[in-house]
Amino acid sequence: MANADAVIVGAGIAGLSCAARLAEAGLKVCVVEASDVPGGRARSWSDPVMGDSVDIGPHILLNKYANMRALLERLGTADQVLWQTEELLTVFDRGRSMHFKVGGLPAPLHYVRNLPRILPSVPLRHLLSNTRLAWQTLCNTGPELMRLDDRNGREHLERCGVSEFFIDWFWASASIAILAVPVERCSAAALMRLLGQALGHNDIVFGMPRVGLSDLYAWPAIEFIRRHGGEVRLGCPVNGLVRRDGRVRGVSLGNGNEIETGAVVLAVQPAAIEPLLPARHPLIQVAGLFQPSPYISCYLWFDRPITASRFWARPWRPDSFNTDFYNLSNIRPATKGGALIASNIIWSQRVEHLSDEAIIDATRREIAEFAPEAQRARLLSASVHRIPMAVPAAFPGTETVRPQTMVEPGLWLAGDWVDTGLPYCMESATRAGALAAEAVLAERGLYRQLALPPPRPRGLGRWLRSGEAGQDF
Repeated sequence: MANADAVIVGAGIAGLSCAARLAEAGLKVCVVEASDVPGGRARSWSDPVMGDSVDIGPHILLNKYANMRALLERLGTADQVLWQTEELLTVFDRGRSMHFKVGGLPAPLHYVRNLPRILPSVPLRHLLSNTRLAWQTLCNTGPELMRLDDRNGREHLERCGVSEFFIDWFWASASIAILAVPVERCSAAALMRLLGQALGHNDIVFGMPRVGLSDLYAWPAIEFIRRHGGEVRLGCPVNGLVRRDGRVRGVSLGNGNEIETGAVVLAVQPAAIEPLLPARHPLIQVAGLFQPSPYISCYLWFDRPITASRFWARPWRPDSFNTDFYNLSNIRPATKGGALIASNIIWSQRVEHLSDEAIIDATRREIAEFAPEAQRARLLSASVHRIPMAVPAAFPGTETVRPQTMVEPGLWLAGDWVDTGLPYCMESATRAGALAAEAVLAERGLYRQLALPPPRPRGLGRWLRSGEAGQDF
């Protein structure tokens, strides 16, 4: 293809989301991806020893991921997500499992039913120390929450009177698990936007892919794009952009060829922006503000079943390793051995110096604390994936500089770090792709609403914000 209606650089979630929607709208689309495999930071492959499909790291979905779910419906793979409706989450803390549930009462009262589970570990006075914080967050609009971006999460929590005990027990874990940075380094705006969503919905459900991520969305998206007349080139790096008459007119490929187009969408992570743009381009400086949050993911195969649980978490502590665990043998039907457990070590700099063997030993010990059978079972195989970037680190100041979709004439941006009104996640990337597709179509006079909005609060939060129509978290 020497020319195309739109060229999308990057075949991760954002790029494939954008390309699928543009191809479906009738545009001649070309996706170019430097890697030989699609999926970006959410991909999978066959383990060379055991043959199971393993992800770069286990990912979890939310039923509130409207754009991601719409994409999977479009691709025909929505039924490949197992939704955990029996309970929200199991937290294992100091030898005790706490099973958290939602629902039963209007938001935000839906968490009341969990008090009997929490109180043995957390005295009531520490729970009540969150009252002012919760009220302020429920009352604040999106722009008001964004004004908290100048401070870190711990600082804001302390200002609102939250006890040090509860910050260390709950908020430190929430910040690491969802924002992938410690609470003392995360943006208070990002953290409070999460709280607003948690307080505003009494029906949150976690979902776990029954197949590898590449089979869930990446390869189906490529098939969808090709079926609608588009092209996807893997192993095809881009050297830069082609400009003429004050507008981006195409891309220059690594092999020296060019693709002429009326629209280029950069669906790449921040670190990949600079090589594609001319020196001193304003977007380069913005992209440089977004630093990566690394993680390490472990996969352990045991010779026997070790627990009936599918998914559990541990509170964050600096001296521990993993935060979340997935029993893939109870999620995916055809795994090898008796049990395949995947886990995530988030903000992993503190253990990066350790060998794979040391990380596997520590992970096995932490699994056995929850499921003692893991210590008695024989370990058939194990693998360690060291990933330099899970998501951009949500440091103070980053929320208010997240870029818009439009960059300059002929050039748009997609990715989880774009201003989508959502935290950095698969849903943010998917929505960014849809927003970019909307903008490209709009320039051609085709006005379509493709991006679904972030979920608005319900219950008390909705009533408190009834006069703030259109304001999202």
